[in-house]
Amino acid sequence: MNLVSATSWQTPAFVPWVLVYIAGMTALSHAYRYAFASALSDEARPRLMLATSNADEQPHFFEGQLRQPRLASELLTAVHLIVGSRFFVPANSLAKVLRLADPVVTCGEGQLRFEGFSGCCSAYIRADFLRDAYDGQVVRKGTTNVDFNAPMRAALARLRDADGLDLSVGADAVTLRSARDQVTETKVELPLRWLRGMLEVQSYQAGMRLRHTMNGVEALRFLRSLPRNANGREPLWIVPSPSGLRTTARRSDDGVRMTDSSRLRVLEVLAPKAKSVSLYADDAQQSSAWLLDFGAMRLTLALSAETWRGFSGEGQALRALLRASASPALSSVRAQLNWQDALDPGAISCDLGLQPGDVRDALHVLGATGLVGFDVAEGRYFHRVLPFDLSLVEDLNPRLASARELLEQGAVSIIREQPLEATVASGGTVHRVRAVDDLLHCTCPWFGKHQGARGPCKHVLAAEAFR
Repeated sequence: MNLVSATSWQTPAFVPWVLVYIAGMTALSHAYRYAFASALSDEARPRLMLATSNADEQPHFFEGQLRQPRLASELLTAVHLIVGSRFFVPANSLAKVLRLADPVVTCGEGQLRFEGFSGCCSAYIRADFLRDAYDGQVVRKGTTNVDFNAPMRAALARLRDADGLDLSVGADAVTLRSARDQVTETKVELPLRWLRGMLEVQSYQAGMRLRHTMNGVEALRFLRSLPRNANGREPLWIVPSPSGLRTTARRSDDGVRMTDSSRLRVLEVLAPKAKSVSLYADDAQQSSAWLLDFGAMRLTLALSAETWRGFSGEGQALRALLRASASPALSSVRAQLNWQDALDPGAISCDLGLQPGDVRDALHVLGATGLVGFDVAEGRYFHRVLPFDLSLVEDLNPRLASARELLEQGAVSIIREQPLEATVASGGTVHRVRAVDDLLHCTCPWFGKHQGARGPCKHVLAAEAFR
């Protein structure tokens, strides 16, 4: 199937960026700086040269050869397609030119990870190249953006295993010197909503659990059975059956909730080549993730409950952000980060003499600030550094800032500790917060609308922090 021609895929121009925060704005001004355009050479043995952003500061990350060139090119193409797509366009954005961020590459302890986010904030994708996926070496550990352009993707589409494929992430010293005067810079406005989503998705993945597993053929059969016009707001439920997974419009406790099945089309080409396909979901049915395992390579596609919501306003890490702000564990755990492929909370807890809950909160916060990502295959965080400033956390989470303000104003009064019951004065109204069946309820309109599915309201946050 030609994904590019699908009506729900809208591919914008790809442009570079680097983060610069401008106070009071709903978007961030960015500028990518690439020494050259990424390209696939047409030599006897093809070489994929991926240009990295700010190449003069971080010139060279990886040099080697990919062992399965065709499969690798298809995984990179999948990342390119999701990053260049919008599955929902607000009415007030129809006339705007849509420009999105290029994918992010992390070169860590032997692994290469390419990750990106759709423009509508409803789909996150990551391609992992494990140690057995290549012959070569990580020259330098770090995270940066890479230039993914249409001509390069077109060249990858023609690649075959017999051709072989050399991979260079960044540029060597000779190439860099010859290209230094050719650096171009393009500035774009990156919405805060996109930033929030890129950070929020890590918290959602950390809360997922395995629901279903299948082989590649079974997964392809299910993907092809999905209705082609199911891109509205009505949810479907993915449920098991004797012949494999199927969808139903009837809510199921054993199912996985999904809307807009067009977001899964990117998996159709890859599914039959996978050794296994796993489906994960969180208990609140607010997100799901598909994991395709190819042995030496993996592909993760995480989807929000609805395309119009995306991951940007969910607030799943707010409690951890509030707790960790007053805990010394955050700085201690952050000091342990050294480009690890897997961060073990238990081991970190023992090494630092910290409570396991404090370590989990710290990792949750580090994920919400761009310093770690989450791998559902491993069930652990990994270190990488998105180009975001920790000082942005308050601005990206207005409910957190509002809760702090309520605490400073002395707006919280505790009625009883167990089970928690409190009043919170806010905006001329006194709201009541109380525990009901292990969930803190609030009388405010936010809780009335979302029932805790999109994270706690500011009154619940303030009451929890006060006691």
